[in-house]
Amino acid sequence: MSDRILNIENLKVSFDTYAGEVQAVRGVSFYVDRGETLAIVGESGCGKSVTVQTIMKLIPMPPGRLKEGLIEYCGRNIASFSDKKMESLRGKEMSMIFQDPMTSLNPTMRVGRQILEGLKKHNKVIKNEAEKQIIKILKDVGIPNPDKNMLRYPHMFSGGMRQRVMISIALACNPKILFADEPTTALDVTTQAQILELMNDLKEKLGTSIVLITHDLGIVARMADRVAVMYAGKIVETGSTNDIFYSPKHPYTVGLLKSLPKVDAAKHKPLEIIPGTPSSLIDPPQGCAFAPRCKYSMNICRRAEPPESKIKEGHFSSCWLLDDRAPKVEFIKEGI
Repeated sequence: MSDRILNIENLKVSFDTYAGEVQAVRGVSFYVDRGETLAIVGESGCGKSVTVQTIMKLIPMPPGRLKEGLIEYCGRNIASFSDKKMESLRGKEMSMIFQDPMTSLNPTMRVGRQILEGLKKHNKVIKNEAEKQIIKILKDVGIPNPDKNMLRYPHMFSGGMRQRVMISIALACNPKILFADEPTTALDVTTQAQILELMNDLKEKLGTSIVLITHDLGIVARMADRVAVMYAGKIVETGSTNDIFYSPKHPYTVGLLKSLPKVDAAKHKPLEIIPGTPSSLIDPPQGCAFAPRCKYSMNICRRAEPPESKIKEGHFSSCWLLDDRAPKVEFIKEGI
């Protein structure tokens, strides 16, 4: 049996707006293997959430439009699946943890009933058996007194507890792949650490694959097996976590890493930034989208898109600096 759970090839997604066609995802390709965690990182608006929501068919169409691409889940191309077919996969085979549990949970329903919906739909459990499963699920995600707390409404929980409820709903039917869209947003540091530890524990117990979307590179270092760096609707670099952190080969990846606060930095030294703003996806540039912000930019960068270069097995980057004819740049040879 193949270990490949998800395979995405040349995914292109646009939104038709009054201002024009927003090319949110422009030819994204990646894969996820059984039991691994892939982190997708990048600035807001680069297409991370749109990519995973398209995979789960959660993008309303229109205004969204899947222009092209293969979405292969467990060997089946689900790109053309109808809503009815996708309903049999969502919740049971693939689930999502959204950014804000307060707006994702139904405020008018008790949390136990919200977990019950998925169990009834996919596992066809009877009421008495379902209650036992709900109590077990809530206990597994660290909610105390689950028999009482299952009767409470979302507003009666703290932010961390609500996120645990969201995770319990997502994992109720033991999905093969879990999409976590910034699951620790707005949580304090202690609660954030607890949620990440919980996700890792559940991944080990259930063998679930995770696609993690985040801005926090500290979370990436702790959670991810592999990393895909996304910019302006494209993946510009992908590799193992060690490759990305210790041997980055794209100026944008280097910029993200350099912008991290450092414990040993001089007291009054300002944080490093990536100058400029991301390119408009209504009219993307002809060449490399990062070229206007890149201090290493060459004429070719603005004229043609860079090809994907293989640095080593599993580590790829799309940058003209990797061409043999390009000038040698220090970070390319030695990392940051």
